[in-house]
Amino acid sequence: MKPHWYQRVIPTPWPLRSMGVVFFAGICFCLGLAPWDWWVISLVSVATLAIHLKNRTPLQSFWLGWSYGFGVWLTGVSWIWVSIYQFGDTSAILAALMVAIVAVIMGFLTAVQCWLYGILTMDRWPVLGFTALWVVFEWLRSWLLTGFPWLYLGYGFLDTPLAGYAPVGGVFLVSAMALLLVLHCIRLRWASLLWMLLILLGGHLLNGHAFTRPWGAPLAISIVQGNIPQDTKWEESRQDAILNIYRQMSVSEWGRDLVLWPEAAITRFYDEAIDDLENLDAVAAKHHSALITGIPYATPPPYRYYNSVLALGTGRGFYEKQQLVPFGEYIPFEAQLRGLMPFFDLPMSSFSWGSSRQQPMLVQEIRVQPSICYEVAYPQLMQSEASKADLMITISNDAWFGRSHGPWQHFEMVRMRALESGRYFLSGTNNGITAVVNPRGKVVAMAPQFKAVVLRAQVYPMRGLTPWLVIGNRLVLIPCFSVLLLAGGRSLSRRYRRRIC
Repeated sequence: MKPHWYQRVIPTPWPLRSMGVVFFAGICFCLGLAPWDWWVISLVSVATLAIHLKNRTPLQSFWLGWSYGFGVWLTGVSWIWVSIYQFGDTSAILAALMVAIVAVIMGFLTAVQCWLYGILTMDRWPVLGFTALWVVFEWLRSWLLTGFPWLYLGYGFLDTPLAGYAPVGGVFLVSAMALLLVLHCIRLRWASLLWMLLILLGGHLLNGHAFTRPWGAPLAISIVQGNIPQDTKWEESRQDAILNIYRQMSVSEWGRDLVLWPEAAITRFYDEAIDDLENLDAVAAKHHSALITGIPYATPPPYRYYNSVLALGTGRGFYEKQQLVPFGEYIPFEAQLRGLMPFFDLPMSSFSWGSSRQQPMLVQEIRVQPSICYEVAYPQLMQSEASKADLMITISNDAWFGRSHGPWQHFEMVRMRALESGRYFLSGTNNGITAVVNPRGKVVAMAPQFKAVVLRAQVYPMRGLTPWLVIGNRLVLIPCFSVLLLAGGRSLSRRYRRRIC
């Protein structure tokens, strides 16, 4: 009788029906994220993929993974269609085709993930192997080719016991715990039931622990949501009118500790708006208020443009955005794509990257760390920035995505970053979602979308470090890579034995 290590996976017929099933499961994945938050559906979606990978050849696993990933990204980032069609002056069909191309490309990452699952014969370690590969590929998406850190499984569990793992190991640890939970569930063994109870109990206990503490007196803050139409925002003739909207809305807010305006609230470049900025600085200082606002900035020739944040009044500091949005703030392969279609010529799409060594702003000696829009999606960047701050803010202009689920997914990341870092997080946007999130990741105040409104609240500067701020994602990544290295060594050893027999 042949030894166990010589036994080979018996391939099933080519999985066309299974490809359709996992494609549908992928389509349903984003229902576990905001704004729906039906996390059970995302777990069922992932479990469906895991079940259909059983006893597959690496090639079959590859195409099953691609079918699943294509479904995930097709619905998960369908909000891109709004910015391409509605504001990119592109036909509806071409906009839909571009969304499909994004889904096709991103689907190949899931395909490679599942191919590795087959290559490493993870059927023998189904729970650990599947979890390790999933988490590693989520992490890869946070930096590969500048990154597209979207649609992480862990984001859907902010209001569950699993959220307790976020301050310890970040969103990747939450993803890992969710995967271990569902994969043990489908195994239907007594040992699996014990692991499920331990995972839930651990999350519940961690939810009750505060790693950071309030420091000093609370800050009275006002976040101004101007609701400026995106299709006229960058018209030169509207510059004075837009600035006056924010001025008028802020008249009643002077005297509060911090007044926050959204991304590019001032649509002139910094050097063109000196007179207006001096006036705003004087008014804010007179009332002992800090004003933090988004404004574009240009260097002297040779020109470099930055998406920036400026503090005035009793606030001090300047920040240049570090992570830019592909095709929105910079154009990859610009020489080839500029002029090819109107979407590649959007206004303000030639920004440069800011330095990674910028210091927090100061408001009454409180360290305030800004981020701009897309940056809040990057766990590693936010870990680095939050560790040196007492209060976090993010300013954005999600008007690009209309009434789609894109702004809600974006805001879900803000909530996760607040929970991971143990800091209050202020989200200031042009037309929503404008909100204040506490260190537990809970929303304490929120403005209605698509209305010109001022949101008022009190927040506390926070001191202390969560484990995630100290060790980052290493707590989950090291075990995951260890599992993959062991599986790789085991697979190579098995192949070597086959050759010598």
